[in-house]
This record gives sequence, structure tokens and C-alpha cells, in this order.
Amino acid sequence: MKKALLALLFIFRLYVPVMAQEGDYYDPSFLRYENHVYNRNIKTVIFEQSGVPLSDPVINLKSNEKLTLSFDDLGEEVSDYSYRIIHCDKNWQPSVLSESDYIGGFYTDHITNYKQSFNTIQHYFHFKLEFPNENLYPLISGNYLMVVFDNSDPDKIVLTRRFWVVENIASIETNIHRATEIELRNSHQEVDIKVNTGSLKIGNAYSDAQLVIVQNNNQSMAISDLKPQFVLDKELDYNYDEGNVFQGGNEFRNFDIRTIRFKTQYIEEFSMDPVSKITTVELKPDQRRGTQRYSTEDDLNGRYLIKVYEGREGDLEGDYLKVKFKLPVLEPFENGQIYLYGQLTNWEITPEAKMQFDPDNNQYFNELYLKQGYYNYEYLFVPNNSKKPEIAETEGQHYETRNDYAIFFYTREPGTRYDKLSGYRKTGN
Repeated sequence: MKKALLALLFIFRLYVPVMAQEGDYYDPSFLRYENHVYNRNIKTVIFEQSGVPLSDPVINLKSNEKLTLSFDDLGEEVSDYSYRIIHCDKNWQPSVLSESDYIGGFYTDHITNYKQSFNTIQHYFHFKLEFPNENLYPLISGNYLMVVFDNSDPDKIVLTRRFWVVENIASIETNIHRATEIELRNSHQEVDIKVNTGSLKIGNAYSDAQLVIVQNNNQSMAISDLKPQFVLDKELDYNYDEGNVFQGGNEFRNFDIRTIRFKTQYIEEFSMDPVSKITTVELKPDQRRGTQRYSTEDDLNGRYLIKVYEGREGDLEGDYLKVKFKLPVLEPFENGQIYLYGQLTNWEITPEAKMQFDPDNNQYFNELYLKQGYYNYEYLFVPNNSKKPEIAETEGQHYETRNDYAIFFYTREPGTRYDKLSGYRKTGN
């Protein structure tokens, strides 16, 4: 009965907030159709294919594939959480479908799997959800948003996470290489794509099909306005010299805090607060890499792995540490701000990720509260009055950089009211 009442409530609520999105965006409780954490007690959110670490949350429709959502709640008492899913169009706006069109089972479901941490200074509850399941599962392909909320108050959103359900009808071929344009050849990468539409019925490939290319999970810099340059029978050719070009960037920086018994490569020192017993990790000062030559270094393309050396279960035995970042500069950046970026900031440009300038030491600094593990990160420069980050000044630009690319192919077939995700490919250069 409780689930049924909640479902009726959400049918009413689903479209109401959307009408007022523009003005409410900076309200902490405003529902964003993107990856976001709404509660400061929620940390270390991971959403990936079950059993495939470091993967994207993408599954095939009507398959046995699963996604695993996990997160920590640092609250003193365990909370009661539920979740729902929202089908979105190709541009991540709620689709016109009703929940019964895209949800099988209940419209909401409880998250019942949680455990308490042990052998840690920071107490937390570790939650885990495997999805889809018999209680709630998607009926159609496309973009989806998972919304986790406090069951005692459905208006209290805890976190949102994007995921994708794909029908691999179309096949995607990629050719990733240094940019063709002369002025970009040493700094950018070009992603040429061919799509075979297979059995899809597409009336107009220029209006009823859309290709989206995402580099290293950076949704804010995705390319989504490409039209096929050539259409030949069932083949769509997206082979451009510009428009499908990404900044090469640099390999991500890293640090290892899987142990606090000894210093790993980029750790300067450890210190423990005598009262709270929480450990602070001070990283070695970073360097601006804007003028440095490219150097190969293995990375996770911005992601992290939760693990501890002195324990078997990093999810439950990993402690939280205060990690201090430092970026010395000759003078502060003008006309913009510096931000930490990667999965450790939820792939977001947030106030918590903003680096502060210390004029006494001529350096930017910040501190994040992170769980033990192995982390990647980078520094981004965001110009004033812009949402487009730049990387050349802080990290450098190199065509040789090894990057991941996710390609999503959407179609709107005649007589349908939603954007089908008809093809997906994850690849790298």
C-alpha cells in the first residue's frame, strides 16, 4: 500500500518541477537531470555495470546485465532510501511518456541492502543497489535518470545518476586520430564515425537520428550536434575535419591513499588530529603542465578505485581522510577560477571543488574528504561567465593523450514518441 501511494504521488510530481526548472536551479533540492549529490552526508557514489569496475552505467535492453549503485551515508543513524527512474529524451529532458510506458513492476522501490563500516574512524553506512530487478525494470531503451530519495520525505532527493539502456541495432565504427586541421594537429583529437543502421527505420537521417560523443565522462563537453556528412543506403558517415574534434588534454594526475602506514609516490605527509583522530593527507605540490612536453603515464581517465591494503573489504573498511591539494603559480589566474575535476568531484564543477588562492604562498589550495583508494584528478580553468572549462593552461594539450570515448546513437522512428538508444560503443585512442 505504501509503495502504491508513493507511486501515485510521483505521477503527479513528475512533470510539475520541470515547468519551473530555469528559476529553481540553484535551490539545493531542485531536481537536476544530471549526476548530482544533494545531501552532504552522501559520499563515494559509484554507478557501473555489475562486476565490471570502472565501467559506464550502460546495459542492453531485456538482457541479464545489471548495474550496481553504491554510496556511503555518513549520518549518525541509518536512513531509509528509495529510488525511481525517469525516462529522458536525447537531450536529457523528461520524455513525454507516462511511467507505465517505460517502467515494469513498481514505480518506486526500496534500497534494502546496507551495512555498517567497521574498523574505521569515520562511521558510515554503505548502501548498495543492483538494478534492474524484479521490483523495477525499464521497458524501453534510451536515457534514464535514477533518483534516490529519503523515503520519509519524497521531496528530499539524495542523489541523481544518469544511466543508459541500449538496443544495439546499429553498429558503430570509429577512427580516432590527431586532428586534421593544421592549427590543431598537436593539441586535439578527431573522432570519425560510421554508423550502420541495420534494421532501423529512419525517415530522415538528418532530423531523426542523433549522435553524441563523450570524452572521459565529461558530459559538459559532449558533442551532440553532428549531422551525417554522407548517407549511403544504411550507412551514415560522420567524417569531418572540424566539429568532431576534442581537446587532447593530458593524462590524469593520481594519488594513492590505500594505506596511511607509508607514503606513496605523491604523498608529502600524514597528520592525525589528536581529538577527532581523522588523518589529513597532504599531497606534494602539483605543477602547471601547460608548457610541459607530453609524458606517458597510466591512468584511469579520471576515475577512482576504492580499496585498502590493510583489509579485505574496502567498501566497509576504507576510512575517510582529509586530502589537501596544492597548485603553486607565479600569479593568480585572471578572469576565471580553478577547479578540481574527476569522479572524485562527481564529474561536476562545484563550489566544493573550487581551488582557493593563497597570496602568502602563491598557490591554489583545496581539501576534499575522500575514502581510501586510488584516485585520478585534474585541474580545470573555468572562465568567468562561462560553463565551458578549459584545460590548456593547467594541464596542457597533447594529441597523444590516451582518452576514452563513448558514442551514443539515438533514433526517432515513425509513429514513436521517444528517442530510442539504438547504438552504443565505448572505445579509446
